[in-house]
Amino acid sequence: MNQFPKISRYQVMASMTPEELLSEGYANYDDFYDPQDEKEKKAIALYERKALATPWTDDGEEF
Repeated sequence: MNQFPKISRYQVMASMTPEELLSEGYANYDDFYDPQDEKEKKAIALYERKALATPWTDDGEEF
């Protein structure tokens, strides 16, 4: 008689933290790297620099 596990591998992996996935061998460090994140970080840093460099002016408008 075959006994199948009640929890699938996907369910086990979905409930694990990234550290657990790495230590158990289910994932590699490259699985968590997204090049788009690097582009977004650079864009945010650029917007922050522009915001700090732009002087604030009072146009008289009140909310």
